[in-house]
Amino acid sequence: MNLTDIKTAFFIAYKTITKGHKSTVALIIFILSLSFFNLMFVSGFLYGFSDGIMKSMINNSTAHIIIMPQEEPSRKDFILNQDSVRAEIQTIPGIIGTTRHYQLGGSLVYDKENNGKFKYVSAPIIGVTQAEEKNILKVQENMVAGEFPDSLNDDEIIIGANLAGGFGTKQTNDLGGASVGRKIQVQYSNGIARTYTIRGIFKLSMVGSVASTAFISNREAEAVLSSYNSASEILVKVDLKKQTLDEYVMRIKNLAPHLKLEKYTARLSTVGILVTAFDLIAVIVSVISIIVSAITIFVMIYVNAVSKRRQIGILKAIGIKESIIELSYIIQSLFYAIWGIIIGLMIIFWLVIPLLVVRPIPMPFGDASLFYTPMGISINIASLLVSGILAGFIPAKIVTREDILKSIWG
Repeated sequence: MNLTDIKTAFFIAYKTITKGHKSTVALIIFILSLSFFNLMFVSGFLYGFSDGIMKSMINNSTAHIIIMPQEEPSRKDFILNQDSVRAEIQTIPGIIGTTRHYQLGGSLVYDKENNGKFKYVSAPIIGVTQAEEKNILKVQENMVAGEFPDSLNDDEIIIGANLAGGFGTKQTNDLGGASVGRKIQVQYSNGIARTYTIRGIFKLSMVGSVASTAFISNREAEAVLSSYNSASEILVKVDLKKQTLDEYVMRIKNLAPHLKLEKYTARLSTVGILVTAFDLIAVIVSVISIIVSAITIFVMIYVNAVSKRRQIGILKAIGIKESIIELSYIIQSLFYAIWGIIIGLMIIFWLVIPLLVVRPIPMPFGDASLFYTPMGISINIASLLVSGILAGFIPAKIVTREDILKSIWG
């Protein structure tokens, strides 16, 4: 097919669209824009769900990499000389920062009415250095009462709203409404009991145990555990634009070969199953949306081609090649698909995303969002264009194969 044939095909497509019913053209574009909007919205929402869970885990619980005490050749309870270990790790280019945790278990005991009726709640208790913690995790951004100070006194504690009770949480077991400034007792698993004043209460909307965690200072944790300059775990936050997560893990492993390392994805557990399921659902919905769009274009082009059988027969009679006619219908289908894509993208990026910013939808991990990558958007656009080409070519091929006289006389 030469340039003249292509120009002829464009001319036929142009005349067919402009001479056709404007309402029909508008209806086709409207249907395709809704199909593409559905493709973009549902896949973006489901991928946004997965991305939200990942970000929530990284920002509120695990950072990117978790370093734990050695297990071979002999198991250790703590990472010893944690300051030296962290100093070495922070020499790696791309490391944003590190923080250490002491992990303790215990029961929180609270007498709300001061009448001797105590409520008991078991909870993980984490020793932190607040100033370092704020550079790695974002728990302090989710305070609903009190504060998460840079320096927590040894007799102060910060607890999750799931433990405190109230603040819109729905738990079967909590302290019944503990508030900032009140005192609670913590009975640690090693038998030590301490009394703390509640300094702050945070609320995390996420799947996992972090929302039901209590924080004390590292100094207090060391006093309870009779430890010094150690850590139950070290969290590492990295810049993934500079290196991949696996590359960071390898470089840390080279510096501390005796320590155990985990990527944050290893801690997803049941949440990881949800992420995988929603990613799969997003793919299925995308495929179905593309098929629906292709069928829509096919039906519209086929009906249009059948209604113009006589015109097609006349074109063939005057010497217009079948391939030119077929190309003209492919161009028509691409015209509809391109406009459907443009309008669908405008609805997503000019209407839906700004609306979600103003009126967010609460989800278990935080506010709902639409997550897109340039690659994902390109795949969606290419999929609809390819389906448009096929949906335009097949009906045109069927109609143009008919005998010239049969086409003209019907």
